[in-house]
Amino acid sequence: MKRDRSLSRRGFGFFPAIVLILLALVALDFLMFARRASESVPATARQADAIVALTGGSGRRIAAGIDLMSDGRGQRLLISGVNPDVDMDDLIALAGGSPETYACCVDIGYRAETTIGNAEETAAWAYERGYTHLIIVTSDYHMPRSLLLLQRAMPDITLQPYPVRTVVDPSSVLSDSKSFRGVLTEWAKWRVTALG
Repeated sequence: MKRDRSLSRRGFGFFPAIVLILLALVALDFLMFARRASESVPATARQADAIVALTGGSGRRIAAGIDLMSDGRGQRLLISGVNPDVDMDDLIALAGGSPETYACCVDIGYRAETTIGNAEETAAWAYERGYTHLIIVTSDYHMPRSLLLLQRAMPDITLQPYPVRTVVDPSSVLSDSKSFRGVLTEWAKWRVTALG
């Protein structure tokens, strides 16, 4: 009887240890994700056929795409996932840039409502124009999942990441609750997408 109690105590201790190890691995995976995202900025961009800016959050993603266009890094810019109530003038007011650049070289995508939608919208746009190399502009912490989904939609197109820092800062996940929540949510979505 004494031996049975000893075994049951040992068995009870084994399962909490496994749970603690799993939680530690999950926490480590999250922190490594945040660290990789924080170290990806500042970005540099090589020449490509075109540029794609995925909307969301502030106008920094769009502004970065406009800057790349102005620097001649691509022939055209797709701004994917724009709210149907937002027009060209609203985008100029939000992100800056000259009206001439928008008029000549910017396409606005209104169909995408999610990152999967961004991938579908971008693939249709790129294949229609025969592009084989795109610069992808999005937030640093959003880039890993975006690249996974975009590459699945366009496996034969080269994607060059151009991550930008937005209001959510992956280097501040341990000191800023907004950044922690934003990066944690995106990490969970990325992990599900990567495993799917």
